[in-house]
Amino acid sequence: MKAVIMAGGEGTRLRPLTCNRPKPMVPVVNKPVMEHIIELLKKHDITEIAVTLQYMPERIKEYFQDGQDFGVRLHYYTEQTPLGTAGSVKNAEDFLDDTFIVISGDALTDIDLKSAMDFHRKKGSMATLVLKRVDIPLEYGVVVTDEEGRIIRFLEKPSWGEVFSDTVNTGIYILSAEVLGYIKKGEIFDFSKDLFPTLLQEKKPMYGYITENYWCDIGDLRAYIQAHIDILDGKVNIEIPGKEIREKVWIGEGCQIDEGVTIEPYCVIGQNVHIRKEAYIGSYSVIGDSCMIRDRSGIKRSILWENCNVGKNVQLRGSVICSKVHLRDRVSAFEESVIGEDSVIKEDAVIKPSIKIWPNKMIDECTEVNSNLVWGSKFTRSIFGNRGVAGEINVDITPEYASKLGAAYGATFKGKASIGISCDDSTAANMLKTSFIAGLQSSGAEVVDFGVMLLPVTRSAIRFYRVDGGIHISTSSEDNARLFIDFLDNRGCNISRTLERKIETAFIREDFSRCEGDCIKAVRTVPGYSQFYIRSIINNAKSKDMNYRIVINSRSKLVSETIKEVLAELGCETEVLNLKLVDARTMKESMSSGDIRFFSSMVKTNNFDLGVLMEDTSEKMMLVDDRGRTVTEDMFIALISIILFKTMQDVTMVVPISASHVVEKIADENRGRVIRTKTSPQDIMGKILGNDVRQDMQDQFTMYFDAIAGLVKILDFMRLNNLRLSQIVDMIPEFHISRKEVECPWNAKGKVIRQIIQENRGEAIETLEGVKIFRDNGWVLVLPDAEYPVCKVISESYSAEFAEELTNIYADKIRKISRS
Repeated sequence: MKAVIMAGGEGTRLRPLTCNRPKPMVPVVNKPVMEHIIELLKKHDITEIAVTLQYMPERIKEYFQDGQDFGVRLHYYTEQTPLGTAGSVKNAEDFLDDTFIVISGDALTDIDLKSAMDFHRKKGSMATLVLKRVDIPLEYGVVVTDEEGRIIRFLEKPSWGEVFSDTVNTGIYILSAEVLGYIKKGEIFDFSKDLFPTLLQEKKPMYGYITENYWCDIGDLRAYIQAHIDILDGKVNIEIPGKEIREKVWIGEGCQIDEGVTIEPYCVIGQNVHIRKEAYIGSYSVIGDSCMIRDRSGIKRSILWENCNVGKNVQLRGSVICSKVHLRDRVSAFEESVIGEDSVIKEDAVIKPSIKIWPNKMIDECTEVNSNLVWGSKFTRSIFGNRGVAGEINVDITPEYASKLGAAYGATFKGKASIGISCDDSTAANMLKTSFIAGLQSSGAEVVDFGVMLLPVTRSAIRFYRVDGGIHISTSSEDNARLFIDFLDNRGCNISRTLERKIETAFIREDFSRCEGDCIKAVRTVPGYSQFYIRSIINNAKSKDMNYRIVINSRSKLVSETIKEVLAELGCETEVLNLKLVDARTMKESMSSGDIRFFSSMVKTNNFDLGVLMEDTSEKMMLVDDRGRTVTEDMFIALISIILFKTMQDVTMVVPISASHVVEKIADENRGRVIRTKTSPQDIMGKILGNDVRQDMQDQFTMYFDAIAGLVKILDFMRLNNLRLSQIVDMIPEFHISRKEVECPWNAKGKVIRQIIQENRGEAIETLEGVKIFRDNGWVLVLPDAEYPVCKVISESYSAEFAEELTNIYADKIRKISRS
């Protein structure tokens, strides 16, 4: 059998390790990771190997030559432009005359290839994917197989809501030669995105072989360090270079170890290394070939590449030091710091944890490096949460951080964009707006400053002025130190998860481009749009003299003043309160129960027509009707469905998968239809404002994401139909929903969803987001949270008691699975 090693990877998430070399050439225990792959293939008698190249191909060719020194024959196929994973293998079609193996040249594994090949033959498979169970599957392709191992579903790099298994694609495939006929030569074609979906659709025999052997996709710095720990712990069966002079200590030829040197177990020392007197090499350290470690230096849990020169009294703790780095006397570097190739760190410098220094840098004496070179802020696991970016002012989100984040966003437009920006009326938000503007300008973007306005107004302004995107910055009235940043697209919707990841990657890599000085564009200021927006709401109302008495609660002065102005113009009498609100963006609880009772009682006893609770950005509201009944979030979706179905014909309602199925009942009664989507705001927005934006969709967007304009539409409907709010609430059919959050560790979420799917195989389930199980008496949705280590459980049934029972059953299942 022949093999194809895919060795075209840039390894962008590993930078600066990969600034001067392709990812397959990154050393793992002093060998390029691709060399370990070649040794694995040779171990299974596979010696005829094609290598697909794209990024820095000459580095790989120079090292491996024709493969003779490694006991194999290598045949190189270089892409002039990226062709995708399958497209690159198509290049080697003349070499592949029978069943072959495809394997990544930048992952570490000791998989039993013979067992995988036997499985492929036994199943009569056209394509066999080698699968592995992992704790956190977000960065991989998730795959589901049936009891026979046949693949029935897969999804590339899911969000937590889309994780329906913890079984992932390792990128190792056994393929029959006939699959090459599905790939067009010279065109971009991917295995996971193109070939495998086609084979699945045509019901070709495609199987998943689940391996229990070691596999690690060395995708980022933490995985790179962990791979070394796993090797030294014996978790992966590979050939470690050097002689094992005592248990778990390997030393290469030509080494010189002076007296007084301590070398702890779980260490690898390369060839021709000189370690001077009283130096200390701690556990889980790897020293590359031809390094010099001078007197009294201490190296713990660190990886040094070849030809490094370490001065006296240098202290390394959990660092990665690339090739030909010179660390002068008394330098210190700490956990997860990286120093790029050919850098010089002068005496007494300190490299703080998680700092990355790009190649060819010089750090002066006594410098404390606490930001990255290039541009840097600290490595962050995730910037975006459930909704935009949130954090503490001047702690999580500093002016420097905001400027870099603005530059990362602006860089996604490649200097050809116009970006709108706004903030609320707080000083902190205005300060950070200035920083964002600087970052956007540095990327070459034109900045349109909308000034102080509410988030729904910003969404409208983006559409009106036809800018390419936007940023809105707001604070919390409950916690003045808390800040929220919404990134918006050209429709005024929150940006997609795909673009969030792109910004996040650019931010973490910190190699996004800046424009030249003469390309910086002046800021364009647009005053007065808020007044235009208010006038538009008033003009669009069909009833001009509504004459309602309304009590409003808002902690935001900007929201209160805006809504008072709008309602006064429409002939309404308003009273504004300032009761304490819990952070409305979490939507877990809008007010304390005592405040809710007080507010509801006030609406009823003082004969108000309705009460309105507004959150800080004026996107969301909670209503209280004239009988003192609170309109919950689930009831509100049903209420706006009734209004829209009765106002227009042929309405299509977009609702989240977690909403009550009473919406379908309302739709049936009004000859409408319902589309369900994922629960995140950007998914709901994207589905509503799709390619075909009709009036009913625009009104839905307003109802969902513009509380002031949405309230006016509700009042307009009430006046035109001579209805009180309580009468509309009475139109909502009875329904019972139960909601609960259950603690679930990050590394158990995939397992939880997979086991629940397996337990309900053959039953009616839906995996649009999380897993939704349908029962004769209702349904239950298990939804992993993207921001917290919890799973949400939502159920609906014919009674409140049974809905709660369903919720409790699945909450207990989650606890049991996550602890197993």
